[in-house]
Amino acid sequence: MASSVEDVLPLTPLQQGMVFHALLGDRVDVYTVQTVLALAEDVDPDRMRGAAEALVCRYANLRVAFRTQSSGQFVQVVRRAVDLPFRVTDEVDLDAERAEPFDLARPPLLRFTLAGKRTLVLTAHHLLWDGWSAPILVRELLALYRGEALPPVRPYREYLAWLSEQDKPAAERAWAEALSGLDEPTLVGSPAAGFPRRAEFSLDVHALEQAARKHGVTVNAVVQGAWALTLSALTGRDDLVFGATVSGRSAEVPGVESMVGMFINTVPVRVRLAPRESLAGLFARVQAEQARLLEHQHLGLADIQRASGHPSLFDTLVVFESYPMDGEIPLLAEVSVRDATHYPLALLVVPGEELVLRIDHDPAQFPDVSRIAEWFQEVLARFVTAPETQVGQLELVVPDAPAEPVEVPVTTLAELFEAQVACTPGAAAVVFEGESLSYAELDARAS
Repeated sequence: MASSVEDVLPLTPLQQGMVFHALLGDRVDVYTVQTVLALAEDVDPDRMRGAAEALVCRYANLRVAFRTQSSGQFVQVVRRAVDLPFRVTDEVDLDAERAEPFDLARPPLLRFTLAGKRTLVLTAHHLLWDGWSAPILVRELLALYRGEALPPVRPYREYLAWLSEQDKPAAERAWAEALSGLDEPTLVGSPAAGFPRRAEFSLDVHALEQAARKHGVTVNAVVQGAWALTLSALTGRDDLVFGATVSGRSAEVPGVESMVGMFINTVPVRVRLAPRESLAGLFARVQAEQARLLEHQHLGLADIQRASGHPSLFDTLVVFESYPMDGEIPLLAEVSVRDATHYPLALLVVPGEELVLRIDHDPAQFPDVSRIAEWFQEVLARFVTAPETQVGQLELVVPDAPAEPVEVPVTTLAELFEAQVACTPGAAAVVFEGESLSYAELDARAS
């Protein structure tokens, strides 16, 4: 009897992290991604079902289950065939559909719902593909519906083979050097317990792009530097680390731009602030420091943490989205994507006619992020109008913010101080004549 297993694939570093979070237990799996396609005309349900099944048949890595080996390591087990869930209904509750969890051991980790004749909902686990892959899949799905021929698939296995050949020891040394001397991680909360709330803002992208070009930096570098300054305002620190999502699609892999799968990785960005450095200088330095690590961005976060000597480095994330959604797709009127991460605070930046800023936040820990958004936008505005402004000259405060009553617990000043030491030991507690003491240092002197 022929085996039902077609192939066995290793996991990428980010997939390993996602599996860990998916198996945490009773939490909502925030890595369930929902793509809603608003179609331009009525579609035939049977033809659309056939197109969806053909798409899953076309890509082996859409037919995977995630299972453990005897060693305890997870692998992706590719099934030769799967029964694709495809539901036809008059209407769909998007929240309920997204909240329905996947069993990682039972493929496929995706399902389709056709609501009426013009709304197609694709719900999948983020383990299967990244944001770059999504437009490719949508385009091919609708091409299959129209009966068009598609080019041969570039197997995802080719990327995994390239990944296995990278120089891991060299990458570990590079990251250890980049993070050497770091006293503590930059943490603002705890992992989100459910789907985050999203706040959205937009800015004039043209002025920002012009300023970035003038100073020889990318908008991405400006965004990262501005986020570091925002975190500094939030935490009181000047040596900061946050996560950044990188594409992972190395030009060394032939045809990587057309591949479908999970390529992205999350790596730390360390930014050390100097009060007399200009914004333009800071952003240029951030860009240069990241460029030196470019060839080592394949290393997994767990390995980077081990190399740094810190079990954790950050709990905020910056995602600069740049996906190949060029040109119109026949049959498609509009597309919307709902995704999330486990981080309590994440900034998503979407370039276009405007620069769209989305701040995903755990409402239990950050019920209102308007102040954080204003800090971030103030840095960008200052870079556009006064790029030589020194970091130490920034005053990230919200003007005319109405005072609100705060409930103060019954406690002593000493107890409040000890609580602050435990919460932010590295933050500046006292600054006088250019010298500063952190809460931990002040506590040690007082003991």
